[in-house]
Amino acid sequence: MKKLWGVAVLLVGVLAGLGALSISFVGSPVPMHHFETALAQAHPWATAQQDPAQTFPTSLHATREGKRTWYGKENGGFETLTNVPIEKLGCLGCHPGTYADGSKVDPATYQPGCRDCHAQPGDKVKQETCLKCHARQGLEMKLYSDVHREKNLECSSCHTSREMHGDGKVYKSWLEPGAMDASCDKCHTTIATTVSHAIHAKTVDCASCHSQSVVACYNCHLDSAVAVPGTKRFYGPVKDFTFLLNRQGTGKVYSATIQPLVHGGKSFVAIAPFRGHTISKKGRGCAECHNNAIIQEYAKTGKITVSKWDGSKLVFTTGVIPVPPDWKTALLFDFVDYTGDITKPETDPTKWVFLKSGADLMQMLYADPLTKEQIEKLKQAR
Repeated sequence: MKKLWGVAVLLVGVLAGLGALSISFVGSPVPMHHFETALAQAHPWATAQQDPAQTFPTSLHATREGKRTWYGKENGGFETLTNVPIEKLGCLGCHPGTYADGSKVDPATYQPGCRDCHAQPGDKVKQETCLKCHARQGLEMKLYSDVHREKNLECSSCHTSREMHGDGKVYKSWLEPGAMDASCDKCHTTIATTVSHAIHAKTVDCASCHSQSVVACYNCHLDSAVAVPGTKRFYGPVKDFTFLLNRQGTGKVYSATIQPLVHGGKSFVAIAPFRGHTISKKGRGCAECHNNAIIQEYAKTGKITVSKWDGSKLVFTTGVIPVPPDWKTALLFDFVDYTGDITKPETDPTKWVFLKSGADLMQMLYADPLTKEQIEKLKQAR
């Protein structure tokens, strides 16, 4: 589980171009599922039948461009500190171990293709197949309930064939406009008349209030990945929290998660918009965001403690964490280093030791911190 979990980090937008792929796709078209039906009614272009053999090489599943986007030094990524090309980390050739039909993947020859997801060309993809790579979502399923799962909706109920197979355009991340079709308002065309909706519907994304939590893997140890490409080692999963920021291009406050990394004594944190698959119908109460303990800490000290080494372990802040305008200095992170044998895949939990306080570099893409005015509103009790 740890290995898969490490794969599905925030950099989950998946990685870089592997060149033109020769893909054969035969059989019946992938069936249109619940969400695609609603999407087709609103945006017929989004579900127009396209030949996956032509579009898949441009899809995020094939290009793996997301991780390159986040990691690359040209975007202020962790490569700025490591000077280690992503090709040396084993990330570009990341795979689930077996194809959809259960046959074993040969890492030496592996390239993304139809067999990753389809046991037979054109068949319906099983949710378990999705979760082989999207292990972050698998962890959400183990830890939290979700109203959509309770109604027996699966990944393909919301995520379209166009998202999976591409549309001929190369996207740098799933966060790039146009990359994703899944959206609450495609199905929920009307919302209940409540005070919260009246105040927030136009300025706050649904998931910011209705997701119970986002999740993250904390303190990924890139020294291990450099020593043995493909090794995934991190301190532990983090849950029961969500960050709030402004997602670019939406005009709305959005839930977000983090990706902390260490390498060679250097520390790094990326912050990005993220939708937890942990949706609750009830949503958050006012006091969970307004004048909560985290906001009170910021109002009093100008700081927000996200993680803290207590002398023996890392302790993580839970709850709703706003990302303030001075986020690079206000958000406080502690980091640990692994002193065990980094050539071994197994992780000895007793070998984590305190490394340092503070991130040497922080990164935010596709988003902006909350404004001073938004922070002032959050300071007000409701």
